[in-house]
Amino acid sequence: MIDKAVLIPTYNEELAIETVIKNILNSNPDVKIFLADSSTDKTPEIAESLGATVIRTEKLGKGYSVKEAFKTIEAKKLIMIDGDNTYPYDLSKIFKLLDNYDIVFTSRLRGKIEPGAMPLLNTFTNHFTSWYARCFLGIKNTDVMSGLIGFRYPTYKNLDIKANGFELEVEIVVESFRLNLKAAEIAIEFYNRIGKPKIEYLDGFRILYHFSKKALPFLWKKSKVQELDMYDLEGNILNSKQA
Repeated sequence: MIDKAVLIPTYNEELAIETVIKNILNSNPDVKIFLADSSTDKTPEIAESLGATVIRTEKLGKGYSVKEAFKTIEAKKLIMIDGDNTYPYDLSKIFKLLDNYDIVFTSRLRGKIEPGAMPLLNTFTNHFTSWYARCFLGIKNTDVMSGLIGFRYPTYKNLDIKANGFELEVEIVVESFRLNLKAAEIAIEFYNRIGKPKIEYLDGFRILYHFSKKALPFLWKKSKVQELDMYDLEGNILNSKQA
């Protein structure tokens, strides 16, 4: 079994993928990189030339590709990160937290966002969805749509993921709550992407619908409050609910 792995779900990221892979390896030389890829451009060829393992999937959406990759990858620690250059490359803080947590979420909204990296519509959608989760679903994550998430084995094998599209991240949040996983959230920086965004306006409504459909049935029956330890940008703990 691999000690540390990074999973990058990709669809036509040929402009960014070389930069992303090289920078991840420069900052984390001991990781194995996998792509969950459904591209029609040169993304997989570029990735393979840099030593990444490409798991080819049907073009059914980000969630579908990640589900297929989870079935294949065997790693003690696995971090999922987008392939568009928006997330930080030094993943050491997340890997370290995985010594003590089943799953580590990240928060762009508690961290630092580069000017222009999150357009106004995206900012509103992210804030609203996270507020909705806290107020109506009892979920404490401050950024439920962040695409940078760490998993300790076998957490990612046990997630019951139904989403095929961009609902993936919110479903992982709900699954973490449902499975009573020991969870943490760390603030991160967020940067301007390379290439065109894949998410569309209507995806925000699909995410909210899927979020509610997934969460409400068991949350209505569940009295336990989610426990979530919070860390700042430097990796310092802000609270400890699970000590």
